[in-house]
Amino acid sequence: MSRKVITFIAMKDKVDHYTICFIDQCPLHRCCLRWLVGQYADPSRNVYLAINPHNPLMGSDNCPEFRQNVRVVMKRGFTNMYHDMPGYMEKRIRDQLIEVFGRKQYFEMRKGIRQITPDQQKQIESVCRRNGWQGPINYDADEDDWLW
Repeated sequence: MSRKVITFIAMKDKVDHYTICFIDQCPLHRCCLRWLVGQYADPSRNVYLAINPHNPLMGSDNCPEFRQNVRVVMKRGFTNMYHDMPGYMEKRIRDQLIEVFGRKQYFEMRKGIRQITPDQQKQIESVCRRNGWQGPINYDADEDDWLW
């Protein structure tokens, strides 16, 4: 499948549950995911979850809703991360990661249900290193995706 087809499918799938933007005058619109997803919106529909064009911050160089149209390497799952760690270290790291992400999000990330963003990867690495783990942080899979 070509990259163009993958982009079309990904954008089309997001239209119904992603905040989209229709502000064509925005200086950032050509590189904003919200505007790009909005281009796949069905014009016959009456309602979408959309950016308020009357808010003075929207459609500016400092738009707080701007999402860069850049693909990054996301990770999925870390079921084997603790394999070589001593038990005392594993418990401390697990407890701190649950404190950082919350129990539900932690287990969704660990099991691979939820993607792990580059910022979250840095947080996981930081917790591991603060607790003395110098070994590799093994994730189950890598995926190329947008930072929705």
